[in-house]
Amino acid sequence: MTGVVDQCLWVSPSEVSPRLAETSAQRFARSIADRCQVEVIGLRVWGLGLSDPYDLTTEVAAVEQAAADLGWSRYHLVGFSAGATVAFVSARANPRAVRTVAGFEPATIGDDGWSPVETRWRRDLARVRQLVPRQRQQAFRRLLMAPGQAVPSNLPAPPIWDARTDRLEDVLADVGFLSADLAGVTQPALISSGALSNPRFARLAERLVDVLPHAESVLFEGCSHLAPPHRVARHQFADELIKLWGRG
Repeated sequence: MTGVVDQCLWVSPSEVSPRLAETSAQRFARSIADRCQVEVIGLRVWGLGLSDPYDLTTEVAAVEQAAADLGWSRYHLVGFSAGATVAFVSARANPRAVRTVAGFEPATIGDDGWSPVETRWRRDLARVRQLVPRQRQQAFRRLLMAPGQAVPSNLPAPPIWDARTDRLEDVLADVGFLSADLAGVTQPALISSGALSNPRFARLAERLVDVLPHAESVLFEGCSHLAPPHRVARHQFADELIKLWGRG
């Protein structure tokens, strides 16, 4: 691949497999292949049995294994949603391997109520999880949007909220660290959010900029958790990533 100087692992919150349809993250990766080799991996939880051990260390180990399988000793990390949480935890766990880390709207950044908006988010998410399974995904999608913003009409039907989804949400609800602990992420970092998302995500970005020693944030107009920049603002998002990678 001529001209490629950077290597990046992208942690998607979805299952990623050759037997499944190409994800928007994979399409984005192809669009910048002349600037960086981006390999997209999905969360490990989707490939585990319900009796298999699982927590965030499982996901961190999966990131490390993916890099080892590719022969990478130094690489950038990018993540989206729960994948962004995994990316930041992995960056803290592996400072020598991870050059930079970027996350769009991490699912969580710690178990503490670092802001009233986070306390409210946790309460509202708990209410979503109390609904019957067939109602949860639509309610969750509404929660992800800013007040008064409709869920995008062009989305496919949401995946079934199954036992594996509950297992992931259980782990995200009790990650075992506080937001202040992410000060251990000393690499250059970028935290981004969408202007159409629940304002919790913009506040989360502000919190990480306060905590991480070398972090910057960017707000993408016209974007949301359900219309992320790697899907609807590709050029701008690519430019932000290229700038970040230049710092690492």
